[in-house]
Amino acid sequence: MTIVNTCALAALAVVSAASAQSTVTISGNLDFAASSSSGNNGTNGQTISTNNGASTTSVLRFIAVEDLGGGLKATAQYNFDPRTLANDSGAVTNNSAANNTTGALGATFTGLQRDEMFVGLSGGFGNLRLGSPNSIGLGAHGDSSPLGTGIGAGYTAYGVSGTMTNSYVQTRYNRSARYDSPSFAGLTASVLYAPGGDEAAVAATTAATAGSMTALNFPNSRQATELGLAYVNGPLKVSYAYIAQDAQVNSTGWYAAASSTQSTSKTNVSMINANYKLGDTTLYAGWNKGDALKAPTAATTAPTSTQGYRVAVKHTIGAFDLIGQYTTQDSKAGGTAAAVKAKVAGLRADYNLSKTAAVYAGYEDYDSGASTNNKHKITSIGLRKSF
Repeated sequence: MTIVNTCALAALAVVSAASAQSTVTISGNLDFAASSSSGNNGTNGQTISTNNGASTTSVLRFIAVEDLGGGLKATAQYNFDPRTLANDSGAVTNNSAANNTTGALGATFTGLQRDEMFVGLSGGFGNLRLGSPNSIGLGAHGDSSPLGTGIGAGYTAYGVSGTMTNSYVQTRYNRSARYDSPSFAGLTASVLYAPGGDEAAVAATTAATAGSMTALNFPNSRQATELGLAYVNGPLKVSYAYIAQDAQVNSTGWYAAASSTQSTSKTNVSMINANYKLGDTTLYAGWNKGDALKAPTAATTAPTSTQGYRVAVKHTIGAFDLIGQYTTQDSKAGGTAAAVKAKVAGLRADYNLSKTAAVYAGYEDYDSGASTNNKHKITSIGLRKSF
């Protein structure tokens, strides 16, 4: 064997060893539904989309994992939501001064909205992620919702904002850190922190206009903290989540003139969610109480109190999954006598073509509890495929 061949084989061995320790995968989920909506809240019509009537969230996921040795791994994850933004102008449209949120921060990517994104380290100490990992509240919601965030789940409000699950659960926070502990006898603990970082008022001449960013001097978002505990023992899973937003005072420089001071009071909410599997049937229940998430306003107002519960059942018969779910959420704005009682009933039947493909039929009956523009119904037939 020549020296050249020996060196080539040695180099190949090094590359192979490195490749064995580092992997990059592309995965995702696509879910399209043909749906029909009717009601008095302006949602009437038919469409085929990955949003209205879909059973799951469509996502394109890139994950890089490197084995650092000693049980330590480094991870980078970048998800895209392929649902086209309503205002696909390439501008920063989602850096709300409300609570560090609403999914994506940044320009669109050929019609793709950025979803979960983070870098992290995991090992015997647990799992640490920096960026915009999914919130603890979102995971807790899933423990009591076999419909996930899709049709019938009551995750997002229609017609009247701030009345369902998304009124007190933030899907994820931009610029946040999340830590999940290892499991000890089935018990895991989690903490998420979004520092926000208020800044002083900026001059009106440098204020950004709605849907654009003229300078990096608009106020940072609200500070938020989430705590979680989860217990898994055989067929039982129980989770607790606590979500808190600190008080905030600054100028908006975003949706209003920079000279307009915006403020919010502190909010917090607690959630308990559980599911229990009995053979082919799984039972679900959830409860929450506290304050709704609150965006800054020109005048300080008391938080909106909110309380709700969820019950659901999932039964498997061969290749069929049959799901029924009922969610209710009562909210009362500070200083307002009238309470808003929102409720949603959801049904879905899945026929699993394989472990990664299914056709389904879904139904949602939603009542926002408002005096007008309060109801809608959605029926859908769809196909989803994960990969």
